[in-house]
Amino acid sequence: MLVTRAVHFSFPFLVHYCIPIDSIRFEPINQIKSIEETDLYLYGIESNNIDLSFKIINLIQQNKHLHCISLTNDEGKAILNVFQSAGSRYDACYKIKEVNDLANVDCHYIWAKNKLNRNTRFSSESDMETYIIISLKNANNKEFEYVRNLLKKYSANNLIDSQIYNQFIFGNAYPADIVITNESNINVFELKKDHLTLSQIPQIEKEMKKHLCYSLFSNRIRQTDTNRFNFYLVTLRDNNNTPFRPIIEDKYWNLCENISTHRENTITFVEYTVNDSGLSFEVAPQ
Repeated sequence: MLVTRAVHFSFPFLVHYCIPIDSIRFEPINQIKSIEETDLYLYGIESNNIDLSFKIINLIQQNKHLHCISLTNDEGKAILNVFQSAGSRYDACYKIKEVNDLANVDCHYIWAKNKLNRNTRFSSESDMETYIIISLKNANNKEFEYVRNLLKKYSANNLIDSQIYNQFIFGNAYPADIVITNESNINVFELKKDHLTLSQIPQIEKEMKKHLCYSLFSNRIRQTDTNRFNFYLVTLRDNNNTPFRPIIEDKYWNLCENISTHRENTITFVEYTVNDSGLSFEVAPQ
């Protein structure tokens, strides 16, 4: 993951770190390097892959107002190669060091930060997202099993064979919370830490429209055999959700009318609960 305000590397099935830049200092300083867009451009020429370099440069230019950008494997490898081959030593006027003894963020850290031993919900969607992403890095976690079962509802949608991203941009400056892709399916998870309310519906409709449309022919994901888009709306389990689900579902199917000829589209309402054993997901009752 490319970042501006956080140290946040998230390549599929690798270690996940997310540390606010304000809470960490780097040492040794001579291991930090910087690159410019021209370095990416020259790398594209030298590697005979200028299209990839242009795609990365455009991604950065169009979305630099965001705090982080999720990278595909090809994008991540290209940027890493540029850092290693053309990176300049970071020029700092003072030596910086780590503070607050914060080295990495794991599920235990997020659990404690949100006081989930006595609270029934996350304090923010970003913490909820981080907890899920870290959990999905370990196939032995029960959260991994919950998500795998959600995906298995649709054919050829195996989590173990998928790429997992957070804050993923399909083609515009509007990232999806969690995206899981494989050869046949695009799965988008939008996370709400609380129960549904009427005031949330316009924002949810906007999210559905953006992800439905911009995922159709995104050049950032493989599209050869992708024939299904699955939208999962994850909210806190609460009886107050019930009257709003039909409203959201109607809006979803209305949005799908213009693109139904390109692929199959689905929507699933998911509710989460927090208990002593961790995070649980269940498909919401109809």
